[in-house]
Amino acid sequence: MHNLKRFLTLCAAVAAGALSACVVKDNVPPPPPMKPKEEQVKTVEPTKPTTETSAKPTEPAKPAEGAEDPLIAKGRELYNGNACAGCHGDKGQGVLPNAPKFTDAAWQQKEKDEEIVASLKGAKAAQGMPAFKGGNGTDEEHKALVAYIRFLGKPAGK
Repeated sequence: MHNLKRFLTLCAAVAAGALSACVVKDNVPPPPPMKPKEEQVKTVEPTKPTTETSAKPTEPAKPAEGAEDPLIAKGRELYNGNACAGCHGDKGQGVLPNAPKFTDAAWQQKEKDEEIVASLKGAKAAQGMPAFKGGNGTDEEHKALVAYIRFLGKPAGK
């Protein structure tokens, strides 16, 4: 009986504490009024279309300082999403004995982009390099993976 009284007293104290946390104070200011919807919409001035004579050839967009090249970002996504790191390492350091170390400057200099693409397509299956996506990777995916592999070979901060 004594334990039951202690338990009920404890429950009452917990309930009182929980209820006191829910009390609304009168000195809380109201939220600021909302602007009408018309005032919230920004208008954009139309731009003049360029004519053929005034149009200038544009260079491919370069990533902003500190931003990653979109092609390298896509290559990173493909590399990490297709188990490449299982053999080559998460930073290209090489994990398995026969897997090239993409961080090795000598390998980077020796290996041509076309050879990397051939490996991705299955040319080195006999040496243990499986074809990327079973040989069904697209040219754009191969280009992105090559860009990322080259990126892994650059010294940090370059």
